Amino acid sequence: MRVVGRVVGVVAVVAGLVTVLLPAVATPAGAHAGGLSSSSSEAVVLGLEPAVPGLSVRAVEFGARLRLDNATGSTVVVEPVPGSVVSGLPTVEPGGTAFWADPRITAAATAERPAGEVSAWAVPLRVDGRAVTVLGEQRRPPPPPAALWWAAAGLALLVPAVAGVLGAGRRWGRFVLAGATAVVIAAHLLHVLGSAGVPQDQPYALMLLSAAGYALLGWPLGAIGAWLTLRGNVVGPLLCCAAGGLFAVVIAPIDAFTLVDAVVPFSWGADLDRALVALTLGGGLGVAVAGVAALRRGQLPAPAPATDPT
Repeated sequence: MRVVGRVVGVVAVVAGLVTVLLPAVATPAGAHAGGLSSSSSEAVVLGLEPAVPGLSVRAVEFGARLRLDNATGSTVVVEPVPGSVVSGLPTVEPGGTAFWADPRITAAATAERPAGEVSAWAVPLRVDGRAVTVLGEQRRPPPPPAALWWAAAGLALLVPAVAGVLGAGRRWGRFVLAGATAVVIAAHLLHVLGSAGVPQDQPYALMLLSAAGYALLGWPLGAIGAWLTLRGNVVGPLLCCAAGGLFAVVIAPIDAFTLVDAVVPFSWGADLDRALVALTLGGGLGVAVAGVAALRRGQLPAPAPATDPT
């Protein structure tokens, strides 16, 4: 009972920290850091018309925003959308840099177009009284094979679930449950690390907290559960089950669009992120099933006693 009390205390402290930290790092809803999310299209800047020496504009964060670097001696103004009463668009002084999500690009991105089609957009600027236009296009790459990625998520569910049910109440079953929990934690942690590096004007540590969200509770919950499960403590499967359900039901579903969208804001490649999301989503459910099976069997078998070398 003393161990149970300590575990409950640790979980309570972590939950309290999450409650305090989440509002401080809250961002607009999105599956990745900084409120970014996967998309079916990506903005690409083609150039400036006319070209202005020292002025650079490019699409960043997988087309989510534009970046303007003003190395000219003049102030650059991003013109508002005609008829708009709210601008919110930047004015960049000489030597300055600005990031913004332009409504003209947002409109082009939300228009329903088939994969492979390209649509043009333009963003007007004013440089020292002269009209300059940022020319670009919205590209729509072919979508990924969604059925394959959903099948991967299903496989990630079945393996720990079936093995956990068959191994419930057996010593090797403890290793299955603990190992599967560790894999889910590692997969989501890598997803967060790769997502946090995408926003260009925010501190990496802040974006880590932003992308982690309730995983700040799920990671230690699963890690403690895996450790206690390996030690044969009956609290271990309960914590593994809770962590698996948290990842599969609360944390990972918002990332599920990654499996079907063509453009994924992830530092190390879209397919790697899809694999990590499939592992987290399916594996989390599998861990929950395996944890319930272990709990139904009651007391876990004790670890094998150490042999005396003498």
